[in-house]
Amino acid sequence: MGAWGTGLWEDDLSCDIQDEWNELMDEGVSPRKATKIILKSWQEEFSDYDDEEDKQADESILFISLAGLQMRHRALTASVKKKAIQLIENGADLALWEEGDDESYQERKKVLEEFNNKLKNTKSSLF
Repeated sequence: MGAWGTGLWEDDLSCDIQDEWNELMDEGVSPRKATKIILKSWQEEFSDYDDEEDKQADESILFISLAGLQMRHRALTASVKKKAIQLIENGADLALWEEGDDESYQERKKVLEEFNNKLKNTKSSLF
């Protein structure tokens, strides 16, 4: 995975997910259907991972990205919200940052904590 910053949209995977989401929105797909499509395709890809730590990190980015995209469209589902919060509270993708400098690790941790608080304070939609 290529990451160039600590923000939610500053790595290749989150950008790929966002691009796929935007394409589906442009095609008129509902946020609910877009979520199902994206989850299915990425989770199939993650099932081939041999390294559990890499899988958890990428799965975290997937759910955090989906939560952010759903929030942007006021369509946050309870299941995506719950999973994103769980993954963030379990350390999410922080293992990817442990090998870098401490400043980047702490910044990523802060970004995730802020997003987690935002998630917890956002109501889920009922669909």
